[in-house]
Amino acid sequence: MVYIPGFLINKVYERGSLRNTPDGFEFCFTNRMTPVKISGIRNIGLEVDGLRHPVENITLVLGGRPIQLSSGDLRERLTFAKESKLVIRVLGDRLPEGKHVMKINFITNEFGGATLKVSDVLGADESPSLWNRLKSRISGEAKPERSGPLQFEGEIGGVPLDPDFSRLEAALRREEPDRVPLFEAEIALPIQEWFLGREINDAADEVEFYVRAGYDFVPVLPPFFTPRLMRTASDPEGALSDDARERAWITESEGLIKNLKDVEEFPWPKAEEVDFSSFYEMAQILPPKMKILGMLVPAAIFGNASQSMGLENFSYALYDDIRLVEALFEIIGSTYVQIAKRLVQVPRLGAVLMADDLSYTGGCLVNPKIYRKHVFPWYRQIGEILDGAGLPFVFHSDGNLWEVLDDLADCGIKGIHPIEPQAMDILEVKRRYGDRFCIFGNIDLDHTLTRGSVQDVENQVKERIRELGPGGGYGLAASNSIPDYVKPENYKAMVGAAKKFGAYPINV
Repeated sequence: MVYIPGFLINKVYERGSLRNTPDGFEFCFTNRMTPVKISGIRNIGLEVDGLRHPVENITLVLGGRPIQLSSGDLRERLTFAKESKLVIRVLGDRLPEGKHVMKINFITNEFGGATLKVSDVLGADESPSLWNRLKSRISGEAKPERSGPLQFEGEIGGVPLDPDFSRLEAALRREEPDRVPLFEAEIALPIQEWFLGREINDAADEVEFYVRAGYDFVPVLPPFFTPRLMRTASDPEGALSDDARERAWITESEGLIKNLKDVEEFPWPKAEEVDFSSFYEMAQILPPKMKILGMLVPAAIFGNASQSMGLENFSYALYDDIRLVEALFEIIGSTYVQIAKRLVQVPRLGAVLMADDLSYTGGCLVNPKIYRKHVFPWYRQIGEILDGAGLPFVFHSDGNLWEVLDDLADCGIKGIHPIEPQAMDILEVKRRYGDRFCIFGNIDLDHTLTRGSVQDVENQVKERIRELGPGGGYGLAASNSIPDYVKPENYKAMVGAAKKFGAYPINV
């Protein structure tokens, strides 16, 4: 399940739109960002204050056109144009006055499985009178206006909060900073909110989480998605939890793109339409030494091309219809190059991470010759753009990358993430490639963070820092990401232990 960052959702949610209707209630989103094209929605679910509402009681109104959801699926193509409104109407009991939390789950071909969570106030407190607003200002109850860099006090792992991107830059140069930096490509929203002890609703909340958790950056992505088909777990007996039932994965045996005509007719997102406003919003409020990590995710050139067809069909097409494959790589690769050219112009950008899974635990997903001919030339162009702007290029891929590590270095990549323990020996990676890459990751997601104890986590963090920290060129992170099924207390133990034991010179 993908939890879209709370501050992005709240940029499009219409605060104050929650209201009762004669036969239920409704709320509204306005697209102030990038035009969104959706080729279908499935498994739609809505919870309000933890209570699930039947899908047959939900109507979407997009651009003034009602769309009834009788079965939870919507198979028509929709365009959520910029400045258009999406109203969600619910038939049922009216809501009482006060604060309400709405959580919407759905699966789309472009975004995969996602959860949007917003909150709003219904009733008298929603639009306070002038007198009440004045009283709240006098009493100090009003939320202060935020302007300029944010500052936070506190500590983690016995170390004062001091976000400083130069720490990560030193590691990427394979030098020793003052301490081992923390690095993570994705942290699920429920984990972030558990850590903070409250909801994350805007960019300032997002910054506060990353500062308090001990990071030197905040990740921000330019939203760009291409077609893919998702599936969820079958649960005829109702034995799965809501989270397990809603979890989605990409299918390998089918996809939206089947032939050249599909490529030509699909409404591919355009690089010039991608919204960068979140970068500028974040840049205004970052603490002085903190920077933005630009995210080319959730899949880049190979991932988007193969997932648009399904990996199985894509693999056949490599032999049966190479023109189709070449057309996909041309569209997707050239778009990412154009996005990279725009990305390097945003303020407070410190580095760029591109996620593109090339491997599984046993090796590359396709013959490395395919990457060298169709994928790495695009990486190389992106690497040249970033290098010309003085920005480090970090790469994420699951699995065993031994066959292509030299290629990735030749593309200008300076950091590799996350070195799965089941796929590669991180000590061997450091021994053979420590002079070419900064290495991130390897805290075990399969057991330690998900099923181990707090002490197990602390022990593994100490071991990784002791083995990999000396000489620099290492950043501590999970062996994939921080999904919502990580034990929150184990995540907290990981970041705390990194601060506690990561000071240079390493002595653990």
